[in-house]
Amino acid sequence: MILYKYVRFDDAIRILEEQTLAFSHLEDFNDPFECTGLGLYELNVPLKVATNAFINRFSRKYIILCLTRTAVNPLMWSHYGDSHKGVVIGIDTQKAGFENIEQYIIPVQKGEIRYLRTNPKDINKANIDNLVGVGDSKLLNWEYNEELLKHALLYKMQDWAYEEEVRIVKNISSIGAGYHYSSKKEFEIDGQIWSRIQLPTRPIYCIKIPKEAFVDITIGLASYKELKRLQEYETQSSNTSKIKKIEFLFELARSMKMSVYRTERNDDIWSLERKNINSIFCGE
Repeated sequence: MILYKYVRFDDAIRILEEQTLAFSHLEDFNDPFECTGLGLYELNVPLKVATNAFINRFSRKYIILCLTRTAVNPLMWSHYGDSHKGVVIGIDTQKAGFENIEQYIIPVQKGEIRYLRTNPKDINKANIDNLVGVGDSKLLNWEYNEELLKHALLYKMQDWAYEEEVRIVKNISSIGAGYHYSSKKEFEIDGQIWSRIQLPTRPIYCIKIPKEAFVDITIGLASYKELKRLQEYETQSSNTSKIKKIEFLFELARSMKMSVYRTERNDDIWSLERKNINSIFCGE
């Protein structure tokens, strides 16, 4: 299947140059209710205490890549595409290896988010066995404990339904790296090579995927408008630099045989549409 990643312009260049995608810990996502749809019962401690214990285990034992089903969602462009100044990258999940059930505890074909109006109740036991099983591939996997995995990682509030999110989840419990620091920067997990990068506020884990897995890029509405304005004043050195950066992204995409699109408004039906472009200097 083809799914999409909304990113800032500079991040799009880095992703395509390095041919990598970054996975993050659950606790670094922007939803404060991540992993709270567990439906815990048989509690001998307050619900919040039990839930926080599970959240901590799930966040530190797994890393997640979030993708979406559409490249023309105005809210997604505003929230994750740098207010329409960024780029959406189309990814073939089969070619990327994200459909491999042996590599990912939740591969892409099982990673569709379920959006709920109410918090689940009485689904998973809040016992020590379930808690310590988080991260243990023998105790917690899709075959034997699908409900706990889905409720922890794939259930979100209805408010987030606009994202049309699909996740890929990797178990990293075997590497023994801390959240705040690790002396190792590269790890082998299940035959895959992962790079750990410590950002100022959080770590990310990057994996290289085949270049054929990158299928297209879509330029945001604001970016394309800016490009057309810059072309009118390209004699200014600062503008020339910006144009070269945009040109570089386009040439990078073409060298990887990726289709290139821009977004435009359809005022009749209040929606965004994609339009294929052959040249950044076209006069559409």
